[in-house]
Amino acid sequence: MKIPVKVKRFDGEKEYIDSFEVEIDDKTTVLDVLMHIKDYQDPSLSFRVQCRAAICGTCAVKIGEQHYLACKTKVKDVLQNGELFIEPASNLPVIKDLVVDQKEFLDKLKEAKAWFVPKEPFEPVYPEELKEFDKETDCILCGICYSMCPVFQTDQKFGGPINFVKIYRFWKDKNDALKDERIAIADKNHITSCVHCKYCTFSCPKEIPVEQDIMKIEFYGKQKGLIKQQEEGFGFGGFSTPFGF
Repeated sequence: MKIPVKVKRFDGEKEYIDSFEVEIDDKTTVLDVLMHIKDYQDPSLSFRVQCRAAICGTCAVKIGEQHYLACKTKVKDVLQNGELFIEPASNLPVIKDLVVDQKEFLDKLKEAKAWFVPKEPFEPVYPEELKEFDKETDCILCGICYSMCPVFQTDQKFGGPINFVKIYRFWKDKNDALKDERIAIADKNHITSCVHCKYCTFSCPKEIPVEQDIMKIEFYGKQKGLIKQQEEGFGFGGFSTPFGF
């Protein structure tokens, strides 16, 4: 069947909504729609795509009030009133159309030291120990949790959910040299500004328990005196709730 498709676009000066019609079936993905528009209707449409297998994380877009990987999302699952409306990911500046500037997001990852720092001597990691952070290793840096997070409305210094996933993943690895220094980094990233809305967890395409990781870091850090409550008061008031609670 043919469906109307609307795309929120940006040409460097102004935002506008562009309308198309695309033939779909039950297997058509959002990325298939974007590729069809670019190939057959408007070659100037800009968006990011690489692996097309939900591995690279580059094709995140906003549809309705939620964010998805375009390559793994079936159009039939995200239609609203028979229409598909695609927007660029939130919380990041738009460069062109659906392409956002990820510099801020990547800079915060660097500040959080979101990489493995090996200690010596290296110890074997057993299956029961790997379970502590196995799910967190699935993170593909798609930035959906960052784009869904409402905290940036009130605290631009907040590191973002993805930072705390990375901090948790390496903190739990007994071969990481930074250990509790990672908890201090979480404190500098304003971890206590988290409002625990769980948008990050519900939106993660890899089903990582993001908010649970944040709670564990925060609880441990406060017990050890490594995390202090930020002076600003943050809460649930004033935030929209796309998941209906």
